[in-house]
Amino acid sequence: MKASNYYLLLLGVLLMNSGKTATLSSGDLTLVKKVTNIPNTWAISRKPSPWNTKSRDTYCTVFLSKERKKWLGNFCISSSEEMRFDMGVWDEVPDEEHWGDRSKEEIGYWSVTPMFIYPMTPFITHPIKNYAAEIDCNLGDGIGYRPTNTCHSAYYQLREGVFIYSIFHLSDDVRRKQKARISDIKALWLQVGNRIKNKSSQ
Repeated sequence: MKASNYYLLLLGVLLMNSGKTATLSSGDLTLVKKVTNIPNTWAISRKPSPWNTKSRDTYCTVFLSKERKKWLGNFCISSSEEMRFDMGVWDEVPDEEHWGDRSKEEIGYWSVTPMFIYPMTPFITHPIKNYAAEIDCNLGDGIGYRPTNTCHSAYYQLREGVFIYSIFHLSDDVRRKQKARISDIKALWLQVGNRIKNKSSQ
């Protein structure tokens, strides 16, 4: 899909879905606010994410690399459809020409960037089941989109209208430097998944 077509389609969907938000409960916010067990190479930013809203329909915890204080990832909960599309997560095939019958593969969602469409497949299956993909991402300050990095995108539908999403910087592909490790991202999701399971059993 060409970048121009992608942005036109995205704009149309945003206009159709604008206003579909709900206020998150304090229990919802706790799922991503009170993350305690993180790698000793990570730090939690004291500066709030620009995605956080006063209306409490979106909250993101921002992670930094402890050594360089550079952005490492976001872990978010949201009830905003606009936010979901801003993150590039689609729950149906964005372009039918490029995909066959989705029932033939275990694809839960698709992660869409200006460059490509990535199928999101199971990441963890217990205690919750979420979906993830390794995607191209642009972290530079240059003009235009330069997919010189690889990010990890994961998504979980907590309930109708509420979702949890993470995006982490995996590697700088120009300098060939690893950033976040998938095993650490998985451990974070397992921690949150156990919290969701315990909350639902109460």
